[in-house]
Amino acid sequence: MSPPSSAKILLAGVGRVCITPPVGIRLMGYTVQECVSESVERELTATALVLGDGETKVVLLACDVLFIQSPHVERIRQRVGDELQIPFDNVLINTSHTHLGPMFPGWQADTPEQQRLQERYLALLEESLVGVSRMADNKLQPARIGAGKGHAPIGINRRERLPDGRVIIGENPDGAVDHDVGVIRIDDLSGTPLATIMIAAAHTIVLGPKTSQLSPDYVGPAREIVERTTGAPSLFFQGAAGNVSPRCGIGSGGPEQYDDLERIGAMLGGETLKVWSQIRTHNQHGPRRIVQSVAAISLWDYEPLAENTLNHFSVGAKRITLPMAPLPERTTAEKTLTDCQTRLEKAQADGKIGPIHVAQRLVHWAELVLRTIDEGKPVTRDLVCWGLRVNDIGIVAVNGEPFAELAIEVKRRSPLAHTYFLGYSNGCLGYLPTPKAFDEGGMEVNESYQNYMLPAQFTREWGPAVIENSLSLLNDLK
Repeated sequence: MSPPSSAKILLAGVGRVCITPPVGIRLMGYTVQECVSESVERELTATALVLGDGETKVVLLACDVLFIQSPHVERIRQRVGDELQIPFDNVLINTSHTHLGPMFPGWQADTPEQQRLQERYLALLEESLVGVSRMADNKLQPARIGAGKGHAPIGINRRERLPDGRVIIGENPDGAVDHDVGVIRIDDLSGTPLATIMIAAAHTIVLGPKTSQLSPDYVGPAREIVERTTGAPSLFFQGAAGNVSPRCGIGSGGPEQYDDLERIGAMLGGETLKVWSQIRTHNQHGPRRIVQSVAAISLWDYEPLAENTLNHFSVGAKRITLPMAPLPERTTAEKTLTDCQTRLEKAQADGKIGPIHVAQRLVHWAELVLRTIDEGKPVTRDLVCWGLRVNDIGIVAVNGEPFAELAIEVKRRSPLAHTYFLGYSNGCLGYLPTPKAFDEGGMEVNESYQNYMLPAQFTREWGPAVIENSLSLLNDLK
């Protein structure tokens, strides 16, 4: 962990590149989706923000993809760090989690043509993220920073309980949602905008599985609204969206979902601008004075803020290894594989592509479980919490799909005045539920680990570990 600095000037630089893949690449986000990409709704982008204090430097990358899985994300972070001569842990890659982004190699079995296309795209993405980080670093200049928080009900808790007790992906108006819109404003010393960070938490699934277009989903129109007004690039960081859908739900096709896309984007972009407009980085009200006209009038002149406003700048990460649930008996796993193979055979006989994709993935997962049982080793995974502190601003990020309750609790107990919580950062292990969710069941607990190709489920201790390790990291940075 880098040490705090005192009375230094913040340095900032920003860059952007287009990361839209060739049309024809398979889309990654809806396993049941039947089509490959056929057009582009909006360009996908990667935006890099480099922050530093002259000694320590951090790269924040916002990417319009579902997520970047291991080992790709670690390799890219290392390359970015090497390029800028900074430690691996000084690189954050947050993904918007758009479900209409490109498929990456290794996620699922595919045709040789698709595998080649995905491998070429991944190589291009890697070079693009290294290059845009270098671009932002080359633009470093003295800067100022400010932060605020708004409220936009763009999301709704999606864990709906049916009368028969099942929990489905639906609507739960009484469930937890983090409606905060986090806004971080970075300006040059004169107050001219350099970049805006907006942080919100809702699955990027307004355009559903019937859509064949590459798209950043609601992030696209939100970003356009902010950038038209500020004249500077905007980075969208995805928050704790694990149990949160957009308020309109998953798009079911038709023109209405594109209308919802613009509406959700306008809600997010508009609230971001409202908060952004209230953050003053370069000046403030001076002493009040009274002048006499026809009436006595109270006036405030603006006075510049001091240049040396950076009193703390530090970055760090905490890694802990946690156990997964126990593996099943081998006979049980063998039966599961047989059941999955039967399901695949039925799907192939029916000839419907979507169910075939789902059944193929389950077969591969069941085979993985058997291989893991034969290895005879305990199943563990690493929870990684990443943190950055700039003055009284704290960002903490985790490598999974956290439930909203986890973010709300971290922010409630944070020692810093402004705290922002991100998921989908530096990889994505899978859903990170609350202990309560394990009592309720539902996809995020009972089925999602199969789609994430995990041999075993997460356990109840993971959610509390997210909270405690995030808070521990924020306190270390403090």
